[in-house]
Amino acid sequence: MRQLTFLFAIFCTASCAALPDVRAEDRTLSFGCNDIVVIARVRNEAEEPSKSENDLLGHSWFSSTLKVKHVIKGIGVPAVLPVRYYSHAGFREDMDFMLVLKRTERGYEITTGQLIQLRPHLAEHCT
Repeated sequence: MRQLTFLFAIFCTASCAALPDVRAEDRTLSFGCNDIVVIARVRNEAEEPSKSENDLLGHSWFSSTLKVKHVIKGIGVPAVLPVRYYSHAGFREDMDFMLVLKRTERGYEITTGQLIQLRPHLAEHCT
């Protein structure tokens, strides 16, 4: 019985999803004084590839919708918010993120973000 318990403990430990060891400064998100910061889930909707010949990674403009779960900074943020972002890959749709949003002429754009699992935090002061 003791051997079975030991094997079960090893199996549980090995099968747990391990989070990468991320330093505190790498988890710090900078933000502008007029930016909005939310915890949200992203739903990717459309992708417009970059037309730059020098773009080796294949970046695109993604049009997405955020399902806002919590507003950390900002007021009057709707629960469902259309956004855009420039990236070489879309956000995962099954995970929550802390996201920094900037208001532009075309609406809101995601400027930076991290998985909430990594326990991100905001810089002490806006830039």
